[in-house]
Amino acid sequence: MYKRLFSVLFSAALGCTTAIAQRADNYLPTNNCNVKLTETNLPIAFINVGGKTIQREERITARLKIINNKDGKNYGDTIAHPNQLADYDGYIALKYRGNTSFTSSDKKPYGFKTLAQTLEAGGKKQKVKLLGMGKDNDWAFLAPYSDKSMIRDVLTFELGRPYFGYTPHSRFVEIVIDGTYYGVYILSERPGKGMSRLNLNDPGSDDGDLTGDYHVEIDRNDEVIYYTSPYRPLGKDGQPNYQRSVVYQYDDPDGEDLQKMPAANREAIDKAINDMETSFTLDNYTDPEVGYRKYINTTSFIDYMLSTEFSFNIDGYRLSTHLYKYSDTRAAKEGLDNRWQATLWDFNIAYGNANYNDGNVTNLWQYDFNSRFTDDQQVPFWWKKLLDDPAFMAEVQARWKEYRQGAYSDANIEAKINELTTQLTSGGAIDRNEQAWKMFGRWVWPNYYVGNSYADEINYLKQWIHRRVAFLDMKLLPRDADFKTAPLTLADGACNADIIVEATPAASHVTRSIDSWRTFYTKAVRDNGGLPNDGKLTSAAKVDYQLGDYAKNNVVVVQEGEHRRINFATPQRTGYLYLLTTSTSGASQLSVVLNYADGTVSEAQTIDVRDWSVTNPQGDEAYPSLGYIETSTDKLSDRFRYCLFENSLIADASKQLAGFTVTRISGGQAYIFAASRVVPQSETGIAAVTGSQQPTITGYYTPDGMKTSRPTSGLYIVRYSDGTSRKVVVK
Repeated sequence: MYKRLFSVLFSAALGCTTAIAQRADNYLPTNNCNVKLTETNLPIAFINVGGKTIQREERITARLKIINNKDGKNYGDTIAHPNQLADYDGYIALKYRGNTSFTSSDKKPYGFKTLAQTLEAGGKKQKVKLLGMGKDNDWAFLAPYSDKSMIRDVLTFELGRPYFGYTPHSRFVEIVIDGTYYGVYILSERPGKGMSRLNLNDPGSDDGDLTGDYHVEIDRNDEVIYYTSPYRPLGKDGQPNYQRSVVYQYDDPDGEDLQKMPAANREAIDKAINDMETSFTLDNYTDPEVGYRKYINTTSFIDYMLSTEFSFNIDGYRLSTHLYKYSDTRAAKEGLDNRWQATLWDFNIAYGNANYNDGNVTNLWQYDFNSRFTDDQQVPFWWKKLLDDPAFMAEVQARWKEYRQGAYSDANIEAKINELTTQLTSGGAIDRNEQAWKMFGRWVWPNYYVGNSYADEINYLKQWIHRRVAFLDMKLLPRDADFKTAPLTLADGACNADIIVEATPAASHVTRSIDSWRTFYTKAVRDNGGLPNDGKLTSAAKVDYQLGDYAKNNVVVVQEGEHRRINFATPQRTGYLYLLTTSTSGASQLSVVLNYADGTVSEAQTIDVRDWSVTNPQGDEAYPSLGYIETSTDKLSDRFRYCLFENSLIADASKQLAGFTVTRISGGQAYIFAASRVVPQSETGIAAVTGSQQPTITGYYTPDGMKTSRPTSGLYIVRYSDGTSRKVVVK
């Protein structure tokens, strides 16, 4: 009888009314808890808790069996298919895990430790390999819920893996608890001390040096004990914010372990953190012998920065930020780096997935979080010090170029997304998860975008990444020698307002003001803070623009909810379209669809336009330091903090771009002043070739001159070993 019951518990989808199924306080899938899991390409994780309530603080004994057949066909009915391969079949110590991923999601994540015996019998831990991942006893079942793509965490780990000393490995699985189907989860390693992970040694003493290695995490002050930095984060004014602190949690050894150890162990960790932070306060903090480079592995911190900025992780730098180091003694003996390094964790609300803290935008920097928000958790002061070091920023730019030629190339990003989504769709896992949780078409915290299908969610993710990469390329990649832009002339009637004052009285030279009673002026009115008299300007990113005739309507005002079609006087080819913009009454967000001369249109792309008044410049303003004039009194401002901004859009360079349709989604009043394009290196000589026909090819480049990996299709500039280049269509 017992064996029969045990088999039933390891079979899928017996229904929510089964006597041994989990109760409601164990967070059942309430939308449809009778999902039938018959066959799947993903491993199946059967968890048997015998009806016990899973706890958040205390672990309970459970039984875990992971089915993973070599042919990739796994069956939910373990009675009908009794001879399936069990990747693991044993005891675990199970609990809920996570902060907001627990409190704000119906679908709860789990943490578990693999055991050689039950907790009741002593709970001896057992290190095991799971689904090909390195041997350890500390694991997590991540529960993608607000992340409806279900791949944000895994995508980040996979793209970052070639560059970090360690990034967590993970596998998609489908979970069944006490016979009830719980959906798609991510079985994941956690950053920790194990040999196949961070490979940290336990604390000890050797010739007066505490040889334990250290792993800490910048996060909240919600642990038993933690380290509070004596150095305050910088506030919106760039000065120390004495209302906020930066907290380091102890991970390895953790707070509970440290309380049982001699005080010297904790003191050693605290000193290692303090030495690192103090190095940034020195006058000569950039000196490699005594400054910050003595204490941090700069490449590792750059890699963390680029992964954080690529994904625009709004928790980055200030939450779930894992740092680790090897002791001086061990490093000397084993030839290791004794400086602090970083690794990756927790990206489920990144990539435009959050509707707060600018989480959806693609044209801001997360490292500059403190200048925009005063949350309890702030970015440590030393990130600003790093970015103020020209040598560090030169390394950032060089590393991003390396990224774009490697794992972060357009082709590899696309391929990795397709690979991960195929795993989830090819065997119906996404459909079953949707039956259980009904996620699509409804908002769950903290979604910015709500797609009606999985395809919608993936399309949004891809488009967001395209825009983000374009922003990072524009800011971090050096321009190719052939990079050239040209203004695009807007067709007659495209502009609907005159807001630039070219002479006084101001009221006689504009049809409206830009911000109730203020607007821009030209140098003919006053040189300081004025726009060029001829309307020709070049942005900080070296993009050329031509403003409209000051005596006529010279700007496009986008009304709320309006779908406004803007045509160019002459259609042109380009791979990138740039718009010169600004916003008043706060930042605004626009949706832009590109219109091609052949009648086709692009997917909608979202751009975020900052407010024209900039109290804390971010360094990426297109045309800064402008003033304003009061239209009713002709009074000129004595503050020159008003700006024009630049937004880039990806275009199909194989087509003639005729114009665009813009819609204001939200925010303040939006204005478009001018447009420009990246000029293709050649407008003629287009040839049809395949990606493998040219053995002497030395590189493929996008139409704006950025090198990319071998493309699959589209328009590219191909350079050859003899120094020549030409435009080709790769099929």
